[in-house]
Amino acid sequence: MTALTEGLQDYLEAILLCERKHRFVRTKHLAERLGVKSPSVHAAVKELTHLGLVEHESYGHIELTPEGRKEAELVYSRHKTLYRFFTDILDLPRDLAENNACGIEHHLDEITLKRLTRFLDFLERKMKQSDEFANELKETLNNE
Repeated sequence: MTALTEGLQDYLEAILLCERKHRFVRTKHLAERLGVKSPSVHAAVKELTHLGLVEHESYGHIELTPEGRKEAELVYSRHKTLYRFFTDILDLPRDLAENNACGIEHHLDEITLKRLTRFLDFLERKMKQSDEFANELKETLNNE
């Protein structure tokens, strides 16, 4: 498959998340979620349809294909892991963590994602086992 642009990855992720909120995903849902205008959504959905990642008939709802769902879940997994790192470990404000996760999620390969996830699990385990470790980590990160 052709490498997807960051923008198309964002659309796949948005479709996945809109599915959880709405019975059927429509272009208006994507426009609202992504803060874009309807023509932009139509162009992106048309491209994703051409790539075989979504199914969409004019004025109908939008559905992820199995391949599209796999890609959307991968993007969302990277996003969640980064967001978790930024909020739970680095203690960044939610809006900053969200912006950082959105910007970086497109550049994280599978090996790095797995290792980052293991690292987060390790740190969280250590923080639960030792208040001293947790406090020292927080102090170190907040020492500006």
